[in-house]
Amino acid sequence: MTRAVHELSSGLTAHMIEEGVLVPGDRLTEAFRRVDRGVFVPAFALHEHTSQGVRYRLVRGEVPEQHEAWARHVYADETLIIEIAGEPVIDALPGGTGTGRWTSSSTMPSLMVRMLHQLDLDGDPRVLEVGVGSGYNAAILCEVLGSDRVTSIDISPRLAFDATQRLSALGYTPVVAEYDGHKGFPDRAPYDRIISTTAFTHVPPEWIRQTAPEGDILVNIAGGTGGAMLKLQVRDDHTAQGRFIPQWAGFMPARSETPRQRVTVDDAGEQSTTALNPAVVREEPAMAFLAQLATTDADTVLRTADDGADFLFMEGADGAWAEIDTDTVNGRHPVVQGGPRRLWNQVENAHHWWLANGQPDWSAFGATVIPEEQHVWFGSPESDQRWPLPHPR
Repeated sequence: MTRAVHELSSGLTAHMIEEGVLVPGDRLTEAFRRVDRGVFVPAFALHEHTSQGVRYRLVRGEVPEQHEAWARHVYADETLIIEIAGEPVIDALPGGTGTGRWTSSSTMPSLMVRMLHQLDLDGDPRVLEVGVGSGYNAAILCEVLGSDRVTSIDISPRLAFDATQRLSALGYTPVVAEYDGHKGFPDRAPYDRIISTTAFTHVPPEWIRQTAPEGDILVNIAGGTGGAMLKLQVRDDHTAQGRFIPQWAGFMPARSETPRQRVTVDDAGEQSTTALNPAVVREEPAMAFLAQLATTDADTVLRTADDGADFLFMEGADGAWAEIDTDTVNGRHPVVQGGPRRLWNQVENAHHWWLANGQPDWSAFGATVIPEEQHVWFGSPESDQRWPLPHPR
């Protein structure tokens, strides 16, 4: 690490100390000071929302006229896009700009710290990281625990290869493998900790089997509407239980070798109106979390009709769908719903429950995972108020 880079890296660490995220002298703090993020993010894409969708601009550290901008973002507390539509940004944006859906990023460093504190690295646990991404988080784990205690997997062969090369360049030698995160990584099990930097709709059962008794799992349980970070402890009987942590965080959904199939229902739907502003589902994380539980598997996106009006569109795996206008007519939002269930009715019922129970956030909820089922509960595991998680494939 050159002196200039060391100063930039130390500046990022100092910022997180000032913000109270890192503690001076702590071994995690020293790991962030020593590991150069720039090695793991040689290029990234900045993005902006346009009327044609998300548009990206490539920034490369090796390009002299871009180096200053590259360093300003890499050594800042920012999430950086490193892959678009399954390709590294350099390949996905050959002309320097483009569109698409980003599929991997280098996580905001302060969020990495919060997750690693939650994971608890005392006692030098054996860790499985699901989603190697750039390799930066794996490097921090190696610096703290030693390479022999770290395993990291990713479904993207290119990400796994590039991360391995960059880790090796800095002298780190964890096991990095191309593997579907839903399956864990049995070759190195059992693990004392599993941490995921991608979102899952449920806790993959293989993770429970591959975690040592009293080991912990930290994962973003989320769907296309909302979610939160769940910390579970695995028990001797291969079940697990835990609570959603107070700090909210969200990650991109995990890809799989066998993507979930969705049913399409072509019908005109039923028309109604609602007093509930659909913005609450997009702008209030606690309500988005609850809406996801209530609808189980619904994806939610904001769309624009041919006449320019915006509407919220919800779609379930079973073909259920709903369209809710963001504008009102006579003080109410027009709604059209179709398919085997009424998604927006489920959201409205969840909202009534949420208000009646004091508008709790996600940290008031927990989850229990047993071989037969997985469910989220409110208040305590004995609560009658519970919601099933999507059944594992």
